Amino acid sequence: MKSWRNIAVGLATTVALGAAAVAGPAQGAAGYGRGHGDPVAAADQRLARLKSDLKITAAQETPWNAYAEQVKQHANEMPALHNTMHNSAPGNTRPTAPERVERQAQFAKQQQEYLEKLAVVTKDLYATLTPEQKTLADQRLGGGRRFAHHGGHDR
Repeated sequence: MKSWRNIAVGLATTVALGAAAVAGPAQGAAGYGRGHGDPVAAADQRLARLKSDLKITAAQETPWNAYAEQVKQHANEMPALHNTMHNSAPGNTRPTAPERVERQAQFAKQQQEYLEKLAVVTKDLYATLTPEQKTLADQRLGGGRRFAHHGGHDR
């Protein structure tokens, strides 16, 4: 069961920090609640870098802001989701197998909802990009080429 938990944590980390798939080290990705950085601040940094690299124009601000807000909202929610997945049952006992599976199922549902929302705002943003911007976006948004080759961590 531990491998399933690791997969779920990996998925959460990938979604939270890789879905944006923006440049920069993945700060705070693996350490929710362990002092490894602020996921919202890390998302802000990566989004600022991506916005600059894409050279977002004034005409693209509205879809960009919707995209960035979705990514930041999820980054803000991830520590609580992560803690829900890993906190022990009352009395500091290990959750039962059914409890762990239920937590994983709930977590997967929340991730699916996030990805569906992210897909909408990503499509809206992508539709406004120039061909040059789309080339970069294909590499950096939504688990593009760099994301796939580095296991979710943009290097």
